[in-house]
Amino acid sequence: MLGVTLRSVLKALTPPIVWSTVRKLRGWHNPAEPIQPGSMFSGDYTSFEEAARNAVGYDDPNAGAAAATRLAAMITGTNPVEIDGRFQQVHSALCIVRERIQKQRISVLDFGGGNGNYYFRLKDYFPEDCLDWTVVETQNMVQACAPIGSDHVTYLTDIPDGRQYDVALVSGTLQYLPDAYGRLDRIMSAAKWMILTRLPVREALDDKFMVQTVPSHIHNGSMPIQMFSDAKIRTAIKTRGRVEQTWLVALDEGSLAPVEAKPVGFLIQIH
Repeated sequence: MLGVTLRSVLKALTPPIVWSTVRKLRGWHNPAEPIQPGSMFSGDYTSFEEAARNAVGYDDPNAGAAAATRLAAMITGTNPVEIDGRFQQVHSALCIVRERIQKQRISVLDFGGGNGNYYFRLKDYFPEDCLDWTVVETQNMVQACAPIGSDHVTYLTDIPDGRQYDVALVSGTLQYLPDAYGRLDRIMSAAKWMILTRLPVREALDDKFMVQTVPSHIHNGSMPIQMFSDAKIRTAIKTRGRVEQTWLVALDEGSLAPVEAKPVGFLIQIH
């Protein structure tokens, strides 16, 4: 049962754009042992880059094709579309944004959004043609998914210059990116609102850099991860916006408990 839980958590926590970043950063590796049995996290590094050098990395050339297969099944309805608490929280936040900005159709920038699964899970809970959805992902993912989902979702490899979205969605992604605060600032500059969710946050003065390891019976892989100081991430948010709501992502809570972090979400109005 533990293996199944870790597999589902890891798969959900790591969008393809993350793997691409890890491959660029890794050099040598000497992964530390997990902090305790059942934990996916190890080490205490001085920087994201140092953690990356101690990560094996992960490279699955079939990731794009697998995501495209899942996408096709969602579009054709051959695969049941499940809505769990994580998607419900994003749905509620989108409803608040739509109500506040008083627009029939809202534009969403889904940074690290994989095959666009948030859109396909949530679209039926909004009026038809309500969501103008853009996913920013790796070249591999875009090439695989764009031909299938292009009637519903726009797939790009970078945030387009000059376009302002109504809301940016960053779910389970920021903690795996180098220069996370710089990335946060860039994404916030492209939107009026932000949904930042599934973010590991600690009650500490400083961020913590660790390595997240794939259980060995699943795959030999690991990647750097940043556990954010609650005070620091809130200060970074306040430079561009105001936190309107926060929530605990309960379904992710168990995996982060061994490192005394909590998965949280923020709804942010950007200045």
